[in-house]
Amino acid sequence: MTRNLIILPANHFLKMITILQHGEHEPAGTIENTLQGGDEPFRILRLYEGDPVPNDPPERLIILGGQMSANDEREYPFLVQEKLLVRKAVAHGSVVLGICLGAQMIAAACGKTVYTSKKELGWRMITGCNSPGQRFFPGNFEVFHWHSETFDLPEGARLLATADAVKNQAFMLNNALGVQFHPEVTEEIIASWAKDLCADERAVILNDSEEKLAENRILCDAIVRVFLAGWRW
Repeated sequence: MTRNLIILPANHFLKMITILQHGEHEPAGTIENTLQGGDEPFRILRLYEGDPVPNDPPERLIILGGQMSANDEREYPFLVQEKLLVRKAVAHGSVVLGICLGAQMIAAACGKTVYTSKKELGWRMITGCNSPGQRFFPGNFEVFHWHSETFDLPEGARLLATADAVKNQAFMLNNALGVQFHPEVTEEIIASWAKDLCADERAVILNDSEEKLAENRILCDAIVRVFLAGWRW
């Protein structure tokens, strides 16, 4: 039997939401659920499995977290091509969401330094700045962190949220939003990340998560909806 061939238009993948995943244990989580619930077309490029980084920037791009540093280009050569793609996307005006490592990749792609910071693991309070995103980043709110590096803000970026321990918690650059925290986490993702902690640390994080994940899901859904609207706050 002859298989029917489906010829996709040349710009098909540019219009589809592209998600860059850096590791098996850093999935899109609730972001994927929200996109599926809204029948939004998307593709996940698993860079750690060898999926190639696109040459042309998609119209909508999500960059997930990862265990590596944005500086680890020798160990993870795909980071070189990824930074080039992110730089093109920001310059092109693509709608970009960068999460944790993703936010650091936006900064690095724009020529800024990513460096060691105070380690933040678990739920932490951050403070929203006076900005168009104030309804998502209010006075004080809790988010989930899992990082030990931070970055300098790119030129022209606007700080949206901050904290005492790590200053740059969320920023906007053109149509790119970078957040140092993890709005996408689920109970399963957090349990996977926390499995190697000592019993007391793991218990605190898991207990806190039972109380805070519902609000975090609301925040994630709100961010994704505005992402889909092209950051029309």
